[in-house]
Formats: sequence, structure tokens, C-alpha cells
Amino acid sequence: MVKTDKWIIWTLVLIVSLVGSFGNILFKIASNHIGKISWKNLLDLRWDIQILFTPTVFIALFLMFLGRFTSIIPTSYMGITQLITSITILTLIFTVILDTVFLKPKYPLNVWIGILTCLIAVCLMTYNIKI
Repeated sequence: MVKTDKWIIWTLVLIVSLVGSFGNILFKIASNHIGKISWKNLLDLRWDIQILFTPTVFIALFLMFLGRFTSIIPTSYMGITQLITSITILTLIFTVILDTVFLKPKYPLNVWIGILTCLIAVCLMTYNIKI
């Protein structure tokens, strides 16, 4: 394998994480429109189907599924622990960035320090990966 394959794999990991993050943001937007969900509603199959096929919820769930399903591609190139941890952390990082840009919450400094710590963790875990 040539060295550029490593960049292809990392590009896939970033795309998978970003797609999942967009799904997370859409799901948050949908949940804001739905409001608080009671156990009674959640256990009502008719209500569940109605909510599932709400366009925003359906697209959000599809994007989250697509993000995780396509993570099978880089699985054959790196360890599963490193891959899933990297995708999970990068998805969280992209989600907090997209959340800040689109939904405008105010996160305290400790959240941003935590995000930076997570990014350092991904770098440490994947530094010596031989692809």
C-alpha cells in the first residue's frame, strides 16, 4: 500500500464522523420541534411510526446510520478500537462545532478543554497506526 492510502482512510474517517454529526444536529432540531417525549408516547407504536417518518427525524436517523455503516470501510485498515474511538470522538467534536454554528448554544470553557483533550486522545491512539 502506498502512503497516500493513509490519507484516504483518514478522509473516510472524517467524512463518516461529519455525516454522523449532521445527523446528530438534525435529530436535535427534530427533537426541539417534537418537544418533551413521555414514556406513554414512546411506547405508542402509532406515535413512533408517525415521528419516525417525519422528514427531519427520518433524514437524521438515516445520516446517523449511514455514518456508522460506512465505518466498515476503514475497519479493514486499522484496529477496531482505534477506529471506533476515533469516529466517536471526531463525531462529538464535529457535533459541538456544528451545534455552536447552527444552534448557537453557549458552552463553558471546560467543554472546549474537554474537546481539545479528546482530539489529543485521537492523535495519541492513532499515531503509530500502520495502514
